Amino acid sequence: MGILVKLWRGELPLYVTFWLFGMIFGTVISICVTNYALQPEETANPVRIGWLIIALLYTGVMCVALWRSADKYEGAPVWSIGARFYSAVLFMSFVSFAVDLANIIF
Repeated sequence: MGILVKLWRGELPLYVTFWLFGMIFGTVISICVTNYALQPEETANPVRIGWLIIALLYTGVMCVALWRSADKYEGAPVWSIGARFYSAVLFMSFVSFAVDLANIIF
C-alpha cells in the first residue's frame, strides 16, 4: 500500500507517475475496459459496471497523482506543464466515465 500512498501524494518522480502508472497501467486498464465494458452484448452488466468503476477510480487517482507529482517536479518546466495538461485531459475523461456510468446504472 505504501507505493499507492506515495502515488496519491505525488511523492513518486514525475516520470514514474506518468510512464508506469499513467501509460503502462493505464493502457492495461483501457484494454480491459474496451474488452469487457464497452461490448455490452458479450459481457454481463455487473462486469461492465465493475470495469467502468475501476476505470473511473483509476482515472480520478491518476488526475490527482499526476498533478501533485508535476507540482513537485524540479526539472525543466515544459515537463511539469505537459503533465498538468495531460492531467486536465484525464479529468475530462474522468467526467466522461462518470456520465457513462451514471447512464448505465440509472
